[in-house]
Amino acid sequence: MRLWHTKTVWEKLARRDPYWAVLTDPSKADNQWKIDEFFATGRADVDVDIAYIRSKVELPENGRVLDFGCGVGRLTQALAGHFTNVHGVDVAEPMIELARTHNQHGDRVSYHHNPVSDLRLFPDDHFDLIYSVITLQHIPPSLIRGYLREFCRICRPGGAIYFQLPSTSPPKRWQFSWYPPTTWMRIKRFIRRTITNPTKMSMNSLKKDEVLAIFARNHIKILEIRPDHSALPLESWTYLFQRGSGCDL
Repeated sequence: MRLWHTKTVWEKLARRDPYWAVLTDPSKADNQWKIDEFFATGRADVDVDIAYIRSKVELPENGRVLDFGCGVGRLTQALAGHFTNVHGVDVAEPMIELARTHNQHGDRVSYHHNPVSDLRLFPDDHFDLIYSVITLQHIPPSLIRGYLREFCRICRPGGAIYFQLPSTSPPKRWQFSWYPPTTWMRIKRFIRRTITNPTKMSMNSLKKDEVLAIFARNHIKILEIRPDHSALPLESWTYLFQRGSGCDL
């Protein structure tokens, strides 16, 4: 149900205002993004991130890279300026369709629709770099955990995993109910999420200690954790991991 809801929300956002959904600048709502300006932000962000990652990990220029939660390809296209084989994956098919129309790099870039809770479409040890920014925060925590484990599986020995994720969640209006949830209450919540406000993005998080534990269990070493400001006022971090050579996952 959680994956279905996430998929539904992002498909509707992709049809209504896809560029703002990817990069939610308040001044660009209602389809105000100019395409050239939009993709230029991706190049600027990726240039900074890849320079940082390469300062910590040696990555081949002809390497294979995954942009997880690629949307319309804002960052995927930019990654193709640094690597020869780039893949973008997203849960929303309309996003993938738009991303393909914006591809400027031919068969060096591939986009994949992935409406499932894992990354089974990719084999083990497949990517030199797994990259994900302002994506995991819009996925329910139970799914985040599974995708992080998949990152460990599909990263090649010696490869890197770089992502951003809040560690605190927004406050909820109601933290508890005096009564156990009834079937009618569950139905009302479902209607509110899917009909009354079907395009509301969720903001989610995973505690830093839990993130580190997932990677430790999969024998992936942490290189650096840095404060991130893209999800303010939430506490958020960027994580850089490296899979050791010869690790058995």
